[in-house]
Parts: sequence; structure tokens; C-alpha cells
Amino acid sequence: MSDLLWFIIISILLLMLGILFIRLGYEISEKQRIDLIIAYHHDKVSENNKQAYCVLSGIGVLIIGCGLLLSGICTLTVRSAYVFIPMATGLILGIALLISAGMRYNR
Repeated sequence: MSDLLWFIIISILLLMLGILFIRLGYEISEKQRIDLIIAYHHDKVSENNKQAYCVLSGIGVLIIGCGLLLSGICTLTVRSAYVFIPMATGLILGIALLISAGMRYNR
């Protein structure tokens, strides 16, 4: 297969994953869907902290989705290994927010 075809396939996968993560982040933060994170958190997060936990976790998932989406768009246009920088940055920042939310509100 040619390089162009591989870049198109990778781009489509990154775009689809980005859209999925953005949708999940929206559901978690705006609709307070704590069940989308992990079932363990139902018992550990108090009702008082549920909204703050969902917002912080949702923003983390949204950042991951934006990084994936941006990498997918860049893959179509740039066709270089540097297109994975937005994805890596989004993953690092998003996971940091998820860990921060977990450490702050899971007790």
C-alpha cells in the first residue's frame, strides 16, 4: 500500500477517536454521566463533589479528544511524524486532569 493510503487510514482513525472522546467528554461534564468514567467511582465520589468531579474529568477527556482530532486533521495535511505531537500533548494533559480529579474527589 502506498504512503498516502496509510496516512488517510491513520487520519480517519484519529478523527473517529477524537470525535468519540469529545462526545464522551461532553456527556461526562455537561450531563454528569459519572458512569462513563468507571463504575468504581459511583461509590467513592460524594454527591456534593459529583458535579466538580464530572466537570474536571470531562474536560480531561475533551482535551484528549481535541488532541486526537487535531492530529487527524494534521495527518491529512502535513504527512509527517510531527502530527503526533498534538495527540501526545492532549493525552498528557488529559490524563493529568483525570488523575488530578481522581486524587481530589475519590475518597
